[in-house]
Amino acid sequence: MILSAILVAFLAIISQWWFFAPITRCMTYPLTTGVLVGLAMGNPMLGMLAGANIQLVYLGWINAGGVIPSNTMVAGVFGTALTILSGASPKLAVTFAVPFSLVGLFMNQIYQTVNSFWVHKADSELEKGNIQAIRWLNYLPSFLVSFVVYGIPAFLMVLFGKGWAVNLVNAIPKDLTTALEVVGGLMPALGIAMLLNYLGKRSLNAFFVIGFFLSVYLKLDIMAIAIFGGAIAFLIFMTQTKKNNETENNTKKVRRLTLSNRQGEQTDVPKKQTSSSVVNTEDYRHKLSHSDLVKTWLWEQSDESAYNYERLQALGLTNMMIHPIKKLYDDPKRQAEELQKYMVFFNTEPHMVGPIIHGVALSMEEARANDQNVSPEDINGVRTGLMGPAAGIGDTVGQGIFFPILASLGASMALDGNYLGPVLFTVLFELALYSIGYFLFMFGYKKGKSSVIQILKNGLIDKVTNAFSILGLMVVGAMAATRVTVKTPLVWDIGQTTINLQKVLNTLAPGLIPLGITVLVWWMVSKKVNPTWIIVGIFAVGIACSYLGILGIVK
Repeated sequence: MILSAILVAFLAIISQWWFFAPITRCMTYPLTTGVLVGLAMGNPMLGMLAGANIQLVYLGWINAGGVIPSNTMVAGVFGTALTILSGASPKLAVTFAVPFSLVGLFMNQIYQTVNSFWVHKADSELEKGNIQAIRWLNYLPSFLVSFVVYGIPAFLMVLFGKGWAVNLVNAIPKDLTTALEVVGGLMPALGIAMLLNYLGKRSLNAFFVIGFFLSVYLKLDIMAIAIFGGAIAFLIFMTQTKKNNETENNTKKVRRLTLSNRQGEQTDVPKKQTSSSVVNTEDYRHKLSHSDLVKTWLWEQSDESAYNYERLQALGLTNMMIHPIKKLYDDPKRQAEELQKYMVFFNTEPHMVGPIIHGVALSMEEARANDQNVSPEDINGVRTGLMGPAAGIGDTVGQGIFFPILASLGASMALDGNYLGPVLFTVLFELALYSIGYFLFMFGYKKGKSSVIQILKNGLIDKVTNAFSILGLMVVGAMAATRVTVKTPLVWDIGQTTINLQKVLNTLAPGLIPLGITVLVWWMVSKKVNPTWIIVGIFAVGIACSYLGILGIVK
């Protein structure tokens, strides 16, 4: 048990201490950590099932702007561990995880508050010219804080918690256990509703209904619906693109500007000559190689190691810039001075679209090192100006589209007992995230500060977002049909006739209760009802309806 406690503690630490994103990124998701906690504790199947059930609740919880609405890292690791310790049904994992996620908000506040101290230490070290101090300040102190705040509680819970966890579950009356399973069957409606609120557009919401009824009527599994939805999304994307191109060709007729000479002949206006003030980057004395760019991109994956309330990603990004600054400037004093401009508040989506900003900054930094008219204020002005657009696009595409689609597929496969579900989710999600991030990082460096504007202007992002939203809505519709697992056991005897309410509803349309619950929670989310209150309401309504015999679980 000691080894299990150490391994789970390590998972808890790196779920918050993001020292290298390709390793730690999916540690924030219960679908991934559930399997790993299960492996550490010798019960990978229960761990996977618990993690998948927990993940369904948090499909639509998007962390943006440095604010987390619920601590999914703590929910996944601690909720799964307690489920395994107690030997409880994986459907009860949600009832364990939700309280942990709320406690985890307080743990996160401690973590990010304490990390603010290292930023000031980094300021003073740079003033002394001690560049290497930035390296260890970015990693070691934040590791120690995560060790204390996350690692020690996880270690103690696994090492000493089995006895009280089993006693806790055994002490729960059977009727209450059944009621909590009903709560677990209702809870995915919240995650699905939050996704619908994020993905849903009035013109696209019908695809949610299509996905739902493809599942309940045709009994298609979620992978089949995902393939079907992907094909529909692709056809619509291609149709929109073709129509837009035809419209542009018909409405925008470009004329060549001509001038008449004295004989009435027309002469083409000569192309504008390249200004002699434009410098060819090939003539730069100080230049970054492709290898330097790759190394900088790899260092960028640690930009949230010491994430803190005061300046968020600043210390991590200063750490990222050490390598290129050293290549561009020979004087150690100048290196420290140039790094100081990165120790300002900075926060954007870090791994998919955000890297384009760092590529732009590198191109400007390279120009500055070669005596071009680029000031520190210019560099930070561009970085600050691009934070919002990059975050808006990155969070929408990464957390709002790629993640829920892949997590829905992975969770469904996991709940069917297929280990491939969490593996495919983790691999495909990170492959999409970091391949796009790497491409945009290099694109930003090559194109400079105009690159983001070019991407925003051409309208391609809106078309891609709509296409993925169609796919996502169909997958989420299937999730609502299969993962909101409640029914009504109400039966009435009228004379010699027995009326089974669930059978009556099924004759109208199968799945009406899960659909109605999902739409109701969706409406509440759209009305800005606090998700925490919705969780409390689901607990209260689920327990009450179970005791009253109004709702039961689909076996």
